Amino acid sequence: MLRGDRVLLRAVTKDDLVALHRLHDDVETAVVSSAAPWVPETVDHAIARYERREPDPANVVFAVESLPGGDLLGSCLVWGIDALNRNGHLGISLLPEARGRGYAPDVLRVLCDYAFRIRGLHRLGLETLVTNTAMIASAEKAGFRREGTLRDHAWVAGAFVDEALFGLLAADFS
Repeated sequence: MLRGDRVLLRAVTKDDLVALHRLHDDVETAVVSSAAPWVPETVDHAIARYERREPDPANVVFAVESLPGGDLLGSCLVWGIDALNRNGHLGISLLPEARGRGYAPDVLRVLCDYAFRIRGLHRLGLETLVTNTAMIASAEKAGFRREGTLRDHAWVAGAFVDEALFGLLAADFS
């Protein structure tokens, strides 16, 4: 269990899957939060995939709970961990009722602590659409620096969208 000021990060359990599946079923949000094309999936398929999963040290997923209270807020991950170059990427997906309530910067700080202190990474990246102003603000509050823009990088709901690139070094994380 990893604790922040407002959130707790823990392993995803089978009991979380029905609530987290709402993130997949929200097509408009799902298409802007994943590089993979959206395809319909039932909760049963998600549970079957969960039951077949193997631990993957390069892609570590957490459930996000509120503190105190323990309400499930969403999920987050450190993905694409490159052990040789000691870098990785962060991602967050909060349920609609948890958005806009100030949880994301705390989630990012806890993920950074895990990545830098526990995993020994040197650099973290965060990529988001330039239209995702909430994520951009959260990244900046957590200490990430904007490092560039990939023009027309993401195909989202029928149009190309620019993607903003952010980075954070272990030495700059406090």
